[in-house]
Amino acid sequence: MVTLSVQVAIGQAEEQSTTIHPEEQIHWALASFFGTGLYRVDDNRSTFILHLPLTHQIRTPDWLGLESHNVKMNLRLPVSLGFHQLDDIPDLLEFDNYASAAFVPGIEFEIPLTRQWTLKPLAQFGVGYEAQSDETVMVWYGGIRSRFYLQQTETKSIALLGSIAFAGNNPEFEARSRYAALMGGVEGKNRLPQMGSMSKPFNLYWHATYTNLFDEIDFHISPNRFSSIDDQWEFGVGLGKAGKPTSWWMFTFDRLGLAYQRSTDGDFQAVKISITSPFDL
Repeated sequence: MVTLSVQVAIGQAEEQSTTIHPEEQIHWALASFFGTGLYRVDDNRSTFILHLPLTHQIRTPDWLGLESHNVKMNLRLPVSLGFHQLDDIPDLLEFDNYASAAFVPGIEFEIPLTRQWTLKPLAQFGVGYEAQSDETVMVWYGGIRSRFYLQQTETKSIALLGSIAFAGNNPEFEARSRYAALMGGVEGKNRLPQMGSMSKPFNLYWHATYTNLFDEIDFHISPNRFSSIDDQWEFGVGLGKAGKPTSWWMFTFDRLGLAYQRSTDGDFQAVKISITSPFDL
């Protein structure tokens, strides 16, 4: 949330030479859905997003009749902060050192269709602020995620991932206010041999995903140029102790690792901190 869930990116970039107004660019409050990491666009715009995916399981209302089907209901309270910097263009000092913030709470359901297949519909609505334009906007995000296990044991697992998501902000501005994404991928877990006197063995986690952005994301490069990213690749690895995920207050994680994103032409790149599955981001 940014998800502002904020995933390696491969995309085609289209550069426009016409004059671009600030309101026509992507609102960085949407970084709520990018995930924590360092993002760089066209070798001159870098952004660090700190995304805290706070969640809390709540009791499903009796009138929904979901408890008998093992459906879980989670309250999502993600907080995202963006620290942006535009370098390598010294004459555009007005773009240096600006920031964004977003709080986009919502609800998600974990619906086990079978022992192997789980769906996760979610909807979020909140507020985002961008310092560069001194704007405060309403931010929304919704979609559904899927995870299907091809193999699942205590020491090894392989699962297919999928999702469709839509996000935007209000007030809306052309080429800046929204995006839509269709993602597919695979993730896995492998138990590592226990070494020495370690109390618990470690798991190696990995994932690879591809995301098609059928609503392109536009990044402001300079007052008269922007890049449009239309798809993404992501590859990540991480290590975590075997057993239940670690929980502290409303913050839960099962690994610590890195993920790399890159656009098709290299105009968009990112290095992200991975603390959970893309399914749970």
